[in-house]
This record gives sequence, structure tokens and C-alpha cells, in this order.
Amino acid sequence: MQRRYRTISDLRLNESALAIAVTDPALAGKLTAMGVLPGTRIELVRPAPFGKAYYIKVDGVRLALREEEAACILLEI
Repeated sequence: MQRRYRTISDLRLNESALAIAVTDPALAGKLTAMGVLPGTRIELVRPAPFGKAYYIKVDGVRLALREEEAACILLEI
């Protein structure tokens, strides 16, 4: 079965996609407060140097997310 979504780790540098949902209910409140909402465009600015975090841009605001936080954000294909 083919996946119908991507995550931040699937994006290339400066590529963006629309957020679909957050899969972890415990992180949903935190990410929502940071501006990560369904329908929001998320752009990968760059991965962290040692690969355990991602720097993203959400509506012009730059955020740093841990690998676990980034993995629970589903993006459009």
C-alpha cells in the first residue's frame, strides 16, 4: 500500500508542503501553539547538523523541531 502523506524528513531543502494533520495528540497542542495547523504551508529551511532536528518555516516564522516532533506532522504528497 502506498503512503498518502509525507513528513518533514521527506522534504528537500527549501521545499514546502501543506500540513494535513498532527498524529500525536500529546504534541498537537504544542505544535498548534507554534502555528503548525492543518492547511499551513511548512518549508524545510535545513536539517540540523547532526540530524536530530529540523529547522522549518511556518507562515514566515522559523522553528526548530526535534526529529520526533517533525515525524508526527503529516504533509500533503
